[in-house]
Amino acid sequence: MGGRFWCPPRHGWVNFNVSGVANEDEVGCGRVLRDSDGVARALFSGPIAAKYSITAEVGAIIIALDVFLAMGWNGKSSLIIEIGSNEVFCWFENKGLRLWLLHPIFKEIETRMVQVGNVSFSKAEKHRN
Repeated sequence: MGGRFWCPPRHGWVNFNVSGVANEDEVGCGRVLRDSDGVARALFSGPIAAKYSITAEVGAIIIALDVFLAMGWNGKSSLIIEIGSNEVFCWFENKGLRLWLLHPIFKEIETRMVQVGNVSFSKAEKHRN
């Protein structure tokens, strides 16, 4: 049997898996926030003002941070943001690789990260059927 099963985060952490999608008709983002028991605590999806899926995914990260803050979890849980795009994940690993055009968005992300407290980024595993 190929593929992987979802693994819950460590106790005291919650996991937000984010993604952005773009096609010729629309651009959107969305995902789910799960706690260490695998319980879905928040969902979001919808259109986003972006031209490409990678910029939609960066926008989804801002939304994930905003949802986490709005739920009042800052200081109570740590946050893992699981990123689907290799390119976006690399931008968090190495700031020098970020597109100059996206620097204001990353500044917003960093501001929210300070408010959240403990934030970690991971690369989402591709699932095979």
